[in-house]
Amino acid sequence: MSKASDYADRYAEAAMEQMRKYGIPASVTLAQGILESASGQSELSRKGNNHFGIKATKTWLDGGGRYLVYTDDKPNEKFCQYASVADSYEHHSLFLRGNRRYANLFELSPDDYVGWTRGLQADGYATSQQYAASLQSIIKANGLDRYDRQVMQEKGWKSTVGRTATTADLAANSKAVLGEQPAEARPEQAQEEKQEAQPETPKEKDYFNTIRAEDEGQAADPWRNFFGMLGDGGGYASADPVVELASTLFATLMAVAIQIDGMGEAQEIRQAEAPQASVSEADALASKNFEAGMNSMNNNPIKRTRS
Repeated sequence: MSKASDYADRYAEAAMEQMRKYGIPASVTLAQGILESASGQSELSRKGNNHFGIKATKTWLDGGGRYLVYTDDKPNEKFCQYASVADSYEHHSLFLRGNRRYANLFELSPDDYVGWTRGLQADGYATSQQYAASLQSIIKANGLDRYDRQVMQEKGWKSTVGRTATTADLAANSKAVLGEQPAEARPEQAQEEKQEAQPETPKEKDYFNTIRAEDEGQAADPWRNFFGMLGDGGGYASADPVVELASTLFATLMAVAIQIDGMGEAQEIRQAEAPQASVSEADALASKNFEAGMNSMNNNPIKRTRS
């Protein structure tokens, strides 16, 4: 059995307890402990029970916390010293939970060790550019993610690993980690989601009552929708070839009908404008013609004979 595997067996319960309390993946806690303490063999871990390389801050020192002087990134740096390994694990969890730099990590699923390790590196937990890769290698080599699954099943937490988590998932998971019960979905909300998921049944095409989707806000006008391409530029023109053909024929017939109707109206107007003789004038003219005829017979010099 390797030192790393032996370390994991020895402190797995401590790591799972931190996961239950704070939602930090047990696999990540164990991997950090193995890497930072050299599987419990480093000077800091042996002399000060410091398994995570946490440095003594001003707050720690002002509160009377003990420390060790150790050369790390700089010479003679001060590191926290603990009474027990359990205290080191607890301070590690509080250090992550109470530091705004790592707040984004707690939006991840408690079993998302890949996201957690990447986040720890990105947020500056260590200066090594291979920190996330090193932690992931330790987790995979020793199967440490099995402890994450054990706690997830025990607590009934919903995993969001392997898919895009929604805001609701994250909120529910966060409440579960803190021991709160997520609110049950409203029955009407579930019904709405079910209705939204149903595919729309295709309908038969109705050429006269087709309304374009982008014109839903306008009042329905079937005839304008059908003959809209005749032309007011209002956006009703149909792209259907059948509608276009029917509209063209209708426009042609209407134009011919209008022209014929116009010709008839013009003839009526001309007739109406022609001057009409009155009845009295016609009678006077007939009388005048009769008298002229009689005068012509009386004045004729040709003699008439009896037959």
